Amino acid sequence: MTAIGLALTSLVMIACEAKVEGVPEGALARVGEVVIEPEMVEATHAQLDAFGQARFRGPHGRRALIDAIISEELLVQEARAAGLADDPRVEWAVLEELAELQRAAMLERRLPRAEVAADTEALRARYERERERFTVPERRRMRVVRVETWGEGERALVRLRAGELTLDEFADELVAEHGEDRARIARTPLMKRDDHEFPAYHRLLFDAGLGVGEFVPSPVLSGQVVLIGEVDEIEPAQVRPFEDPDVQEQLVTAERAARLVPIEAELLAELAARFK
Repeated sequence: MTAIGLALTSLVMIACEAKVEGVPEGALARVGEVVIEPEMVEATHAQLDAFGQARFRGPHGRRALIDAIISEELLVQEARAAGLADDPRVEWAVLEELAELQRAAMLERRLPRAEVAADTEALRARYERERERFTVPERRRMRVVRVETWGEGERALVRLRAGELTLDEFADELVAEHGEDRARIARTPLMKRDDHEFPAYHRLLFDAGLGVGEFVPSPVLSGQVVLIGEVDEIEPAQVRPFEDPDVQEQLVTAERAARLVPIEAELLAELAARFK
């Protein structure tokens, strides 16, 4: 039996044990025949991202989350009443979602996310092992002038690199000659290196020996446009700090996922034995 199948069986078992009338003892609400228990709320909360968990924290947040679950169940039941759930695939999708909530609740009880989040030593060790995934790559920006042809760009770069004129003076020269807006100086966005999308362009721009104010040694293509220019800004690569909330979220998720492997296997074995 699959994990979904086992979870569905356990879900049905719980439903059968619930009281038929009113809200069963220990439950939070009832919507038609569906009983909303604390485990369902815990599981829903555990599935939220860091922002969502913060949004529904505390007594008022918990109440808002319960209201959201009730509203969702009302919509499901209204859809069924309108005949929108006649397709067995829709019914199965609803059951899968409920089963996933039940599975998440069981795992949360066995390994609370808060317990993993509090294990700073383990999280710090994972951070050191996986520093590369938390590295923000170097980004660079150019000041550029559009030229009509590759040859025109190469000739201009010879003069620019020889110090005969600056990039601004070259742009003014083009304006005087052509009277076109195309000669105006532009600044590219800050870009991270992407040799797949811009193999020649970024190989030149991200040359480690090229500093701010230095000319990129060859014309480059941006789409169908030929550009020449100089390095305008370099934003060095940096490792996001361990304390960064997003880093913490990723570390806790990864660490908990690793610890859950044997725990989930044990849970599935128990369910398989219970619901043969």
